[in-house]
Amino acid sequence: MKCLLVDDEPGIREGLAALLRRKGHDVRTAGDCAAAAAALVEQAFDVVVTDWRLPDGVASSFVVDCTCPVVAVSGHPEEVEQHAIVHAVLGKPVTPSRLVEALLATVETPTAPPLPLPLDAQRVIAAANALVPAGTEARVDDDGTFVTWSARIADDVLPQRLAGLGGDLRVGGPVGDRVVELRICRDGRPDPGMRVCRLVDEWPDAAEFAVDCDGTGVTAAAFEPFLRRAHDRLQNGRRVHFLNVPDCCREVASDWEKAHDMPMKAAVGPRLPAVLVDLWSQP
Repeated sequence: MKCLLVDDEPGIREGLAALLRRKGHDVRTAGDCAAAAAALVEQAFDVVVTDWRLPDGVASSFVVDCTCPVVAVSGHPEEVEQHAIVHAVLGKPVTPSRLVEALLATVETPTAPPLPLPLDAQRVIAAANALVPAGTEARVDDDGTFVTWSARIADDVLPQRLAGLGGDLRVGGPVGDRVVELRICRDGRPDPGMRVCRLVDEWPDAAEFAVDCDGTGVTAAAFEPFLRRAHDRLQNGRRVHFLNVPDCCREVASDWEKAHDMPMKAAVGPRLPAVLVDLWSQP
């Protein structure tokens, strides 16, 4: 599916674009009405997903010329003008699963076969099932980015034992009736104990390590050579994770992900920017 994704927030725009590309869609992005209108002139799309309020106006200025369905996203859904072409209106914050659901309801696309569960996820799920009491109803959800194991439990000590299995643990609900979730990133996230160096440091001669971009002030143009270095190492069976990638570099990182099959969701590592934690962690 060819999708035009319009949002003025770089983290949200590139995060959603990466998610949709991970699911096999062809995504082009725009940050304002003018860029979206230009994209619609240059290329035909199957669907447009757009924030309604943009820096240079509202999306109605260009959706009236769309020849494909539109999914509108807004913090104030009541403001979205009623156009026949607007097939769905989603309130903010929009979760990845809700967006994908809206796209599937808007555009008929062939259903891809489910991906096999990663070995890490299989291990965590098996260990979690072994820890909970017999008869506990547990479920596994897979949105293509995260595999989530969840169960309702009465034992308030058990979450501490589940925390040692790996993945991101979330516990909610009142004492004695906890809802526990374990989320495992499909692309794998660097181990907290992994060796970390700064972007400008000499990179270690290791099979796997992390590079922290925080505080470097790197620009998109200056970041591309580091992506090329990481790609060269990937070709030699080594893996480099990038932590705290600046927003200004996310578009070039996303382009490299698409062109060179580099797993950029893994590359942003355990210290994800808050906007992407919210984006990729919601059900």
